[in-house]
Amino acid sequence: MRLTVLNMRRLCATLLLVASSVYLYPQSSMGVSGLLNSPSAVMSNDGTVKIGGNFLNTNMTPETWDYNTFNFFLNITFLPFLEVAITNTAFDLYDEGKFTNVDRAICLKFRILKEGKYWPSIVIGSNDVLTSNSSNLFDPGAGNKYFGTHYLALSKHIDISGNKIGIHAAYNMLSSTKQTINFPLSGGVSFSPNFFKGLNLIAEYDTRNFNLGGNILIFKYLYLQLFVQDLKYLSFGAQAQFSIL
Repeated sequence: MRLTVLNMRRLCATLLLVASSVYLYPQSSMGVSGLLNSPSAVMSNDGTVKIGGNFLNTNMTPETWDYNTFNFFLNITFLPFLEVAITNTAFDLYDEGKFTNVDRAICLKFRILKEGKYWPSIVIGSNDVLTSNSSNLFDPGAGNKYFGTHYLALSKHIDISGNKIGIHAAYNMLSSTKQTINFPLSGGVSFSPNFFKGLNLIAEYDTRNFNLGGNILIFKYLYLQLFVQDLKYLSFGAQAQFSIL
């Protein structure tokens, strides 16, 4: 019994040591770096590749989804100032009570100002940029542009004795008639403790709901996220991430 307890303690200590060696770059539910379900101006390092997915409760999705679903994504930071993600969200196309297709969304994020000592980082971004309407790829009312939004986001981090506190805000605009927002401003606060830099705790408002959650990065490659939307509905995700540079 003592040996088992000792081994568990060693395992926990090892995980803590590995996770505390790197800071975490949060990942939003759309597969783009952000908070939980709200944009931020945080971006991954140049050359970072992320492959993962999320379980989304029905309250996280547009009205077209009246059931729980999931998405999977590929995210690449091509340049220090440009992030691109392709996200596929499963849906029941023929109302058969089972997943029969996926909605494909292209998301872009462009940094126009890098965070400095006295100023925040600033980005502009767009989720679900294109629609399936061949006559007008940007038509907000046609095709399958279910997650269409544009945003301007700011982020500033404060270091207090090695503890990293992030303050984030964004202005959101609809680019689709299938998406809804209750209030255009979103944002939140993130906290990464000095003793566990791979842990990030987040409280946010995402234009519709208040959400609480967190994410953790282990061994620099495995990322896990869990949060409660509207303080009631659970969603979670996982991803593998690595650098090609």
